Amino acid sequence: MKKNRKQRPAVRVPTLIRLVIWLSQLISSALATKVALYFFFRPHRFKTPNREHQMRDAAEQIKFSVSSFDKEIQVYRLKGDKQKVLLLHGWSGRGTQLFSFADELQKENCEVITFDMPAHGQSPGNKTNVLELTYCIQDLNQKFGPFDAAIAHSMSGFALLRAIKDGLPLKSAAIIGSGDSIKGVFYRFSQQLHFSDKITERMITSVENKFGIKLETYASRINIKDIDIPLLIVHDKDDKEAPYECSTTLHDLARNSQLKLTSGLGHHRILRDPKTVQHIVQFLFQHP
Repeated sequence: MKKNRKQRPAVRVPTLIRLVIWLSQLISSALATKVALYFFFRPHRFKTPNREHQMRDAAEQIKFSVSSFDKEIQVYRLKGDKQKVLLLHGWSGRGTQLFSFADELQKENCEVITFDMPAHGQSPGNKTNVLELTYCIQDLNQKFGPFDAAIAHSMSGFALLRAIKDGLPLKSAAIIGSGDSIKGVFYRFSQQLHFSDKITERMITSVENKFGIKLETYASRINIKDIDIPLLIVHDKDDKEAPYECSTTLHDLARNSQLKLTSGLGHHRILRDPKTVQHIVQFLFQHP
């Protein structure tokens, strides 16, 4: 896990919270583990910037109950007569962050579905996880699908690839700035807190016991090996949150993928870069 511990974490922790968690480990490893996990599954909500307002206001807004785990999420629907495309935002984001993709898809009369994952944006709650996101994808496909394609950013890449492996009937998909290992996310989170590997391993064991799964069953580097549909893997070389080597690894493991590397866009601006957006959308159109 050495490479992962050197990476900047995808789940960021504010300074004051870092101090509280760090102090807890001076009392006991068990307490530190509980406190760390409390914050690990709680995303931060950020104010929606003006650039996303047009998409938010134009969309049909639907309150949708996810039957798999009994939570409500905010869905945004832009109607069209051609391909149905699902857009998935990353941790601490919002569905409308992918407005550039929605704009490009709407030009081609595609139907666009996106949503605020639990505890994000306008969806209620204060905590969530990648398992819940996978269930959201499956339930939304039953209600609004079948989807022809999907585009996922960052943490959602894990959930999308797992959903495809589990039978989500897409014709093509793209993942942007995603990681390759779920355990790696835990190690990068612990890096911020200056935790030992022992406490990180306690966190992982605790989560695996709670959910009754092995975390790496949600690792993209595992699931991508069993996926046959065309995949476009996109990453910026200057991404500070999920280094682009994650995507080169996924490309090497994939059965049917293309790799596009950009530079100078980082983890979030890549979602608004016209050339990158057009490249991704055209890839989806090539596999209708």
